[in-house]
Amino acid sequence: MFQDIQSVNFSELIEQNVDTMSFFSPNGLYIACALQHQLLILDVDAKQVTQKFLSDHPIDYVGWSPDSELIYCCMMKHNLLQVWNLTNPVWKCKISENPLAIADVHWAPDSRHLLVISEFYLKMTVWSLVSSTIAVIENPKPIKKCLSFSHCERYLAVAERRKCEDYISIYTCDTWEILKFFSVETKDLSGIYFSPSDLVLGILEAFTEEPKVIFYSIDGRILGKYVKLAMFGFTFFSWNTHGNLIALGDYFGEVTVLDGFNYRKMTSYQELENIESQNLVIYKVKQHTSRNGSPNWELCEVVKHRPFALPSLASQSERSKTKHAKYGIQTLQYSSCNQYLALLNGLFPKVLFVLDLRTLRLSSIVVHQHKIKEISWHPQKPILAFSSGSENVDLWTPSSCISIKSPFKGEFPVINAKWCSKDDCLLLNGKGYSSVLYLPNFSSKDLVIS
Repeated sequence: MFQDIQSVNFSELIEQNVDTMSFFSPNGLYIACALQHQLLILDVDAKQVTQKFLSDHPIDYVGWSPDSELIYCCMMKHNLLQVWNLTNPVWKCKISENPLAIADVHWAPDSRHLLVISEFYLKMTVWSLVSSTIAVIENPKPIKKCLSFSHCERYLAVAERRKCEDYISIYTCDTWEILKFFSVETKDLSGIYFSPSDLVLGILEAFTEEPKVIFYSIDGRILGKYVKLAMFGFTFFSWNTHGNLIALGDYFGEVTVLDGFNYRKMTSYQELENIESQNLVIYKVKQHTSRNGSPNWELCEVVKHRPFALPSLASQSERSKTKHAKYGIQTLQYSSCNQYLALLNGLFPKVLFVLDLRTLRLSSIVVHQHKIKEISWHPQKPILAFSSGSENVDLWTPSSCISIKSPFKGEFPVINAKWCSKDDCLLLNGKGYSSVLYLPNFSSKDLVIS
């Protein structure tokens, strides 16, 4: 039934800097958009600009504070951050890391401290936006996932490299003092991840001859470990929101699910090019004519015949064209209900895989016409949005799959789609533009094909 799909609508195009993305605020009330030197704050419900802030230089990217009251603008070429307050527009703050460039920026959970990592990861500076004080953490390990906050918001774990060995430092978020410092049993640590359910750290070693995950308490005790008995490193690590499941992806395209309590392997899955099973649904994009007054859409045809060959990067000629192609598992994302796990495999760039965690089996496959770039689960419902750089916004649910086509003919390829935390709407980002897709009172049942 598609009567509710006819009620969806797109906002007008919102102009933005070509290399930046617009973002919903965490509370779902606002959208932050960077246009040249301007930071524009749009009201989601009113569909209009409510505040404007003027930065000193063109904005490269922005970041909302967890409480949605503050927002920073980063100007990479000038090693400068500017922070603005939505509730007090006259207040502003500037942070400079000169002469070092800014490598990365993180909000602390209290929304009143910014963690700025300098070029070459020489130091991490904790800037207080309340007391104008700073704390310095020396020599964090130069990896993307070098820090992790506990979900109780009281502790910060930082990976460090000293004398060719890996260490973990635990800091309190009240005073930023070190509480615990201990070595870990890794040759080359590649990421740290706090469990959502307990004060447990997952320490990932992804790129050695014996890739593994070791689980530590915050006082340095080993609670368990999982070692991969193969010469293929890990590409992705993810806890589910309850902390009772851990998903690992590797370069060979295998997904392994661990028990979050005893850290033992529950199941693993690896996709082959030919699908034989009749126990899963395969969707294939098929062009469909739109109804009057509604957006165009593409229905996903259910493929019945087996075996079914997946489009892959297997051919040598295609691999030579994609010089920097990434293989293996690129993304693992749990649904908000923790019943589904969506994944993208670089070996099959046009295919979306969805695992049913209740049965620990593959549930659905969506074969797209274009390479799938990003995926995003609805924060409350089992609806998955995914984008491919085309004009379509694609939605998967447990019952069906559909692609809604934007009305902006040829001028708005959708690169990124993110759900609002408050309302049923998606923020769509393209090159130089963004738009909001409104899906009023939308549910997975609305996509049941009758």
